[in-house]
Amino acid sequence: MVARRNARYRSGHAPAPAECECGAPTYTGARDWSEQGVGRNQLRPATERRPLVTLPRFLALSGLLAAMLAARPEVTDPDFWWHLRNGRTLLATNALIHVNPYAFMAVGRHWVMQEWLSESWMAAVAAAAGRLGVAIVYELITLGLLLLIWMRARELGPAHGVTLGVGVLVAGLVAYPILGPRSQMDSYMLTALVLFLIERQLRRGGRSAWLLPPLFLIWSNLHAGFILGLIFLLAILAAEGVCTLAGRRSPAEQSRIGQLALATACSVAVCLLNPNGPAIIAYPFETQFNTAQQALIQEWQSPDFHAAVLLPLLVFILSLAVLLVRYRSISLRDGLILFLSLSLTLQSVRNSVFLVAAGTPVWINLAERARQELARRWRPHLRLRQPPLVVLVELLELVFLVAILTVQVDAGGSPQLASPTYVNDFPVCAARWLDTAPGHLRIFNQYGDGGFLAYTVPKDKVFIFGDAALMGEPLLERYASIIDLSPRWLSTLDSSPSQLVVFERGSAFPDALQQVSQWTLVYRDRRVEAFERTKLLDTLHLPPNPTPASWRQQGVSACATQARRLR
Repeated sequence: MVARRNARYRSGHAPAPAECECGAPTYTGARDWSEQGVGRNQLRPATERRPLVTLPRFLALSGLLAAMLAARPEVTDPDFWWHLRNGRTLLATNALIHVNPYAFMAVGRHWVMQEWLSESWMAAVAAAAGRLGVAIVYELITLGLLLLIWMRARELGPAHGVTLGVGVLVAGLVAYPILGPRSQMDSYMLTALVLFLIERQLRRGGRSAWLLPPLFLIWSNLHAGFILGLIFLLAILAAEGVCTLAGRRSPAEQSRIGQLALATACSVAVCLLNPNGPAIIAYPFETQFNTAQQALIQEWQSPDFHAAVLLPLLVFILSLAVLLVRYRSISLRDGLILFLSLSLTLQSVRNSVFLVAAGTPVWINLAERARQELARRWRPHLRLRQPPLVVLVELLELVFLVAILTVQVDAGGSPQLASPTYVNDFPVCAARWLDTAPGHLRIFNQYGDGGFLAYTVPKDKVFIFGDAALMGEPLLERYASIIDLSPRWLSTLDSSPSQLVVFERGSAFPDALQQVSQWTLVYRDRRVEAFERTKLLDTLHLPPNPTPASWRQQGVSACATQARRLR
């Protein structure tokens, strides 16, 4: 079969890829000119310079810029706020926070600050350039993620601009629900970087592998996702070890694998150079396999493909499966990484960006083979040099995409907290009301709002916030039993030290509170309601429920439209 295929390649129908020892085609680095039906020298004289703007480059750049529009600059991750408060504390004290300072139900519990470096740079940038500065940095991180996907795709094989553009655009659409200002973005981008460096090392040799130890030294202090990078490294080494034992690797390739193995050992060692010590290795596993967290938090749950926003993810997985079945061409290491990243994605939707980082280059490589088949069938005749008017239109379109991206970043990164952008998504008005109340309140809050309340009302304590490993499974289960109205929900709530309940309207829990005498409604807006312990009504001296007029007097017009009467 191989002989027949190579004979077909020799006849001029398609370029023959070199055979990889473990069954995948190996890219030799040469450009593919065969689809034009002429040799490279026939296509362009040696003295003729390649035009700066070509159709493939235009299509690839258009796809990249369009994919960048998927990165939302506004803050949608509720954990962003307590990370920002952590960063401010770190910069002010020059020391880690070793004991939980925010949740009154976890007082004195040791805190593994696995994102201290990420929180520090976020706070430093916010102090210098506001949230707009933070949004710009995260846009650059997203750009880095997409460029690294592009570069690894080029390492896997040559690809036409239309394939690269479509592939990168697909990556942006699939990652859209997760992209934005959030500390996990560091891990998504660095995962793509690690996979690119590994691919470059195994294909070209050199010293790419020795960039990994300093990379992991930084990553292990940025975010706990570094553990996935180590798992990918070890999985790739295992795959290459199998190929080596099977006699499918040349001496030169074995030398590259040996360098990668040594660099991996150094990478594991430097991860321990962390203020948290060996505890940083255990932390990601405590989080990943926290069953109470997965049941409670939506983005930790398996993807619900009935949701329209996850349709691109489903299409990506199915199309990748079709391409793999059609061409049956993937290296053992790529197959293993795809299996791991797909397993993580099906466990938790927030891991879908790891699948994007690992799988999109493979998707592009296989989609290019499909494009070449179509090109051989239709034999399109494209000019190397485009007419000046076409080039001008293409440049104007690229400028237009850049302008849209600039406006989007400025509009999404610059609003004040009291703007409609945040009032609709976070308890902004309730936090301003609490800020006028006496301090040191203990607030039973919604899980997703805990970080925002800890950031905006630092004088008070919350029941729970977004570090599930710090909260622990018992507290998460106790919280779930209350909001899910288990048979003993009221006694469980009453036995806690909570003085106030601040919870989103429209769920059964606040509706149930209105039916019991132990709690009294004292605040209401369009988003949340607040209930005070009835026996504390004469003690806490909470401010009255604001009216639209009082909000306007305070200059908060967005909250004026949110105000609601108690009855």
